[in-house]
Amino acid sequence: MRGGVALALTLLVWASFFVSLRIGARASLPALDLALIRFAPAALVFLPLFIRHARRIAQAPKRYLLGIIVGGGLPYFLIAGQGMHYASVSDGSTLILGTIPLFVSAIAVCCYGERVSLARRWGLALILLGTLVMLSMSLLQGGERWKGHLIFVGCGLLWAYYTVSLRKAGLTPWQGASFLAVTSLVLTLLALLWRQQPLQLVSLPLDELLFHIGVQGVGVGLVSAFTFAYAITRLGAEVPAAIGSLTPVLASLLAVLLLGEHVSARTMLGMLLVVMGVCLASQLLRWPQRKSVAIAR
Repeated sequence: MRGGVALALTLLVWASFFVSLRIGARASLPALDLALIRFAPAALVFLPLFIRHARRIAQAPKRYLLGIIVGGGLPYFLIAGQGMHYASVSDGSTLILGTIPLFVSAIAVCCYGERVSLARRWGLALILLGTLVMLSMSLLQGGERWKGHLIFVGCGLLWAYYTVSLRKAGLTPWQGASFLAVTSLVLTLLALLWRQQPLQLVSLPLDELLFHIGVQGVGVGLVSAFTFAYAITRLGAEVPAAIGSLTPVLASLLAVLLLGEHVSARTMLGMLLVVMGVCLASQLLRWPQRKSVAIAR
């Protein structure tokens, strides 16, 4: 019961993350300002943990620490925010979250020689098909939507890079979270100083500012980090990973209700293919396979 509640809360926070990015893009709020909200609360909370484990973190291979910063920190956040200027919440949430397992598997096979099971291959094929449906739709419709789609696919690659780097760095989840939060805040403050422009956060309506703080700072930065880890301990890794694939569905629903966005039939088809692919690839949906097929763990 508690694991299910934690997972539901995580799903809501993840979906709200994309809505928050879209609201910021619509309001012409600089992504750097929004990044300050995203990373400051988490960095302040995790700072004692970061200081305590600084020596252990510094011992991790530098290429993996760089992957954590680039793939999950400020660069990823700014690029995802840029994509929201061109495309919708449903596009962003589906393409980013959907392509992550695709790129993670590609990295695992190409860089580490891992084998992929038959079920995962079919799941990845569905993800790729759903992604191609959405990309072809944006190209046929014209305009600048295709730019957003390509940016979101790039974000999926960045997050896959972050996922692999975090696993290979040998850090605990909390050590990785503290490193990501503190370094991202430092980079954000340096970028704000370099920009030499006043923060536009002060000009936001109070209710909108509180929404961003609640979603980005408290929700994504703090709450989801705990609730997702708790759900994994209670339910195992496969179920949370698969249920997390429903984030685009919930994010799209929130976007329709809060932002008045329209979800086309082709977008829904692409989303359905991606969600099914993620569920199959994570083995929540079992696929009959011969005993000779195995995954190299």
